[in-house]
Amino acid sequence: MPLPLSESQARSATRWLVSNFREPLQQAVEGTPFTIDLLCGIACQETGSLWLPWLAQSVKPSEVLARAIGDASGDFPNTSRSAFPRDTPTFRQAFGDDFADMLIAEANASRALRNMGPKSWVYKGYGIFQYDLQHVEPAEGFFKNKEWYSFDNCLRRAVGELDSKLTAHSGNLWKAIKAYNGSGAAAERYMQNVKAFAEYCEEVTGA
Repeated sequence: MPLPLSESQARSATRWLVSNFREPLQQAVEGTPFTIDLLCGIACQETGSLWLPWLAQSVKPSEVLARAIGDASGDFPNTSRSAFPRDTPTFRQAFGDDFADMLIAEANASRALRNMGPKSWVYKGYGIFQYDLQHVEPAEGFFKNKEWYSFDNCLRRAVGELDSKLTAHSGNLWKAIKAYNGSGAAAERYMQNVKAFAEYCEEVTGA
């Protein structure tokens, strides 16, 4: 997959991340094989193209975090999704209208910031590292309580996922990064993108 940000854009995104969140990033990687530039690289790949334009509009960090909602797969025309929930009706049936309508309202607030009209879609990715809605059963509170508004919460979920993937892949970092996205050719390209972004980010983070 092509890089969603240019090298200069990735560095701009990383400068914003470390300016606002260096301390929690540093704390999160202590005692792990992960680095700040790796986490910034994941953020660049996952949501950087979404929120980088907002920085020029002086959108506050708290609003950037709140509106970092993406992935309309299963509902966007000509897309499909294998993980639960496959689409909005599936989510409604499992979790009810109130929960679904809240997530739709959150997604539409994000769409408005992107100058897009509202849709009746439950989006699937939440937070700056895109914690996937497929985790809603074991981590319902993250979504229901809008915990993606907190960078620390997003960071904890991301590092937890990376830890589990690292264990599953016998400590192989880049296999873990690939598995963070999934499997197959698309996940391989995802991993290569994160690797490229991490190299760009390292020049900013000094990690």
